[in-house]
Amino acid sequence: MKRKNKLNHGKQETGEKGVLKTLLFFFLAAFLFLLWGSWLLPVTDPVESNYALTAKEMVLSGNWMSPQIYGTFWYDKPIMVYWLLSISYTILGFTSLASRMPAILSGALSVTLLIWYIQRIRKDNVTAVWSGAMLALSLEFWIISHAVITDSILLLFTIPTMLSGYIGVMEGNRKHLVLAYAAAGFACLTKGPVGLVLPGALLLLWCLTMKSGKMAARLFPWQGILAFFAVTLPWYGGMYLIHGNDFVEQFLGLHNILRATSSEHPEDNHWYYYLVLLPAALLPWTFTSFYEMVRGWKEKTPFYRFLMVWCWGTLLFYTLMATKYVTYTYIAVVPAIIFAALAAPAIRQGEKKPYLWTALGFALFLAAAIGGSIYIKEGSWWVLYAVIFYAFWSLVLRYKKSSGRRLTVITAVTASVFLCLMMEGLPHYLPRRSAIDLAPEMKAAPGEHYFFRSYPAGYTFYSGETAIRVVPPVSGEIEERNPLWNEKYVMPSLSDKEFMDSHRHPDKPVFLFVSKSDANHFDHWFFKYRFKPVKPLLTGTIYILTSEENIPESFKEAKKQIKEDIKESHETDDSDDSAESDE
Repeated sequence: MKRKNKLNHGKQETGEKGVLKTLLFFFLAAFLFLLWGSWLLPVTDPVESNYALTAKEMVLSGNWMSPQIYGTFWYDKPIMVYWLLSISYTILGFTSLASRMPAILSGALSVTLLIWYIQRIRKDNVTAVWSGAMLALSLEFWIISHAVITDSILLLFTIPTMLSGYIGVMEGNRKHLVLAYAAAGFACLTKGPVGLVLPGALLLLWCLTMKSGKMAARLFPWQGILAFFAVTLPWYGGMYLIHGNDFVEQFLGLHNILRATSSEHPEDNHWYYYLVLLPAALLPWTFTSFYEMVRGWKEKTPFYRFLMVWCWGTLLFYTLMATKYVTYTYIAVVPAIIFAALAAPAIRQGEKKPYLWTALGFALFLAAAIGGSIYIKEGSWWVLYAVIFYAFWSLVLRYKKSSGRRLTVITAVTASVFLCLMMEGLPHYLPRRSAIDLAPEMKAAPGEHYFFRSYPAGYTFYSGETAIRVVPPVSGEIEERNPLWNEKYVMPSLSDKEFMDSHRHPDKPVFLFVSKSDANHFDHWFFKYRFKPVKPLLTGTIYILTSEENIPESFKEAKKQIKEDIKESHETDDSDDSAESDE
């Protein structure tokens, strides 16, 4: 009760114009913060380039209804991310900045929306503003708000889905419930059925924790359901009319049901996966958030219950799913950050305990930044080290004198660290995961172009050329995942035998790119003897196919011995078959 009275000064009525000015200021601040340096970040493989290339083909083909990649219809994700990318490409061209603009805008809008909702729910401007600031300066939010993926857009629509849902249920406000359903519709156009299923399940579970059947009944207004279908049916219905069962089987079967029931990456399928990920995602506000979660346990207000169900219910939902991805529980960052923001007024007033927990998370964040600067040696990191020294000087050496501005210092230093990483870290690191340097080198090679085992969609995005993937047989290792996952791959492909049979006597040079990640498979590939390296690159090596006459004697002898072994094996099998027939 004492703390509650102390914080009442943060609650004040704000005029409509004042609210709009505040929201506009924070939108512009978040937008410029996220925009800075984004033009230096190339589109990376293997994930970002799929979205970028699909949107590029949408613009070039003029078909804004059916996503396609390599000229083949592609049902990996719904339409929203491709629409936003296509609009960005239409305005800014096929550039790295245009690729990242939807995520940047979604991030800035998410910060702005969160400030508005927290002010609307809590009537507390201090907590509202700090919720937006802490969200913008949390590690996973910062990363995903620059990424060419669907999750930043999903977060943008999940915020009104959940928070308007909360207002609608608590206040019996039908307008907010309709808004929640409409936002869920846009979430379904972004990520699929989970855009409605997960928020709906979380809101219903929260109502059950409140033990109120009346609240649960409010979740299903017919106007809201109508709004949801008005948003989703034009595209989903149109796709079914155009593509029929092929769309249903691929989109729902392969890309939704299979993800839930069969792990795409079995090595990551651990029950503790998201319990490890969430603390890292919240840095530097990790322990601030957990502190408030524990502190509020005694009171268990409706808003507290709502945030706990949203955060931990999301983690439980995706833990039960077979496929684990780093970004799946991204929406859990929002309630966790709101918890952290609830501690902001107390920290600003000099309360020791919440500050010490915040300082611990901040220290881990700075340690991670220093580790990144050591790993990425190419950057010039003196500004980063100067900023970290300032934090040490202000928060440690001047501990007593910094009481009223500690949170401001932590915020300013965190923002500065992110800007340093943007200018000196990522521009040196991301080219290692991108085809931006490979594309001009490979395309300029005079002849046919192929890729060994893996195929970077970024090559087609940057070069405009669709090459062919050469697929070697599976080596001695056993593939653990469901073979149905291989249906995801729609790029032009040839088996290694088909490739070699069609190039016994090539009439033009044949170039094969082998990525560093596939180098070990290439070293054990039977046909390696036919290739010699011509150009080492940051991400791999370009090889050229040689004629039989230029093969070293050692390779010829090895090949001859393998052929003899195969022939003997076949003769043994034939004799066995003959003996069995005689019997």
